[in-house]
Amino acid sequence: MPSLFFNAFFVLLSGVLAGAAAAQPAYRCGNSYSQTPCPQAVIIDGADQRTPLQKAQADKATVRDARTANAMEQARLRQEAIDRANNTPPASKASAAKRAASAPDPGQLTKKKKKKPDHFALQVTSAKKKNPASKKTVAQKDGSKP
Repeated sequence: MPSLFFNAFFVLLSGVLAGAAAAQPAYRCGNSYSQTPCPQAVIIDGADQRTPLQKAQADKATVRDARTANAMEQARLRQEAIDRANNTPPASKASAAKRAASAPDPGQLTKKKKKKPDHFALQVTSAKKKNPASKKTVAQKDGSKP
């Protein structure tokens, strides 16, 4: 019996101290927050600004999301048990194996040819170097020998 009284007193004392700790102000110093003020600190109100209706709606949404997550986990566990019983890989591994099987072999990949643009593009080419051996002098063009 004394331990029950001690536990109840401890819980009550913890709640009172936690409430007192929440009442301490918080200070914004530039881009950081602190419990101690700094020069040009802004006091931040830490109280819950929501109405009781907004808090109730948020609590309902949290419960709904938790139930959905639990249902999804149970469905996944059931599917994994079925897969183990049928000796098939899990869906995520099976889809990864299918993607790997349908991917082209890296050795078979070829370079793509450059596609000419559909729009006009100015292309500047450098002047071709002339071969000095192919130059003909004026005299050679006339048919005379050099």
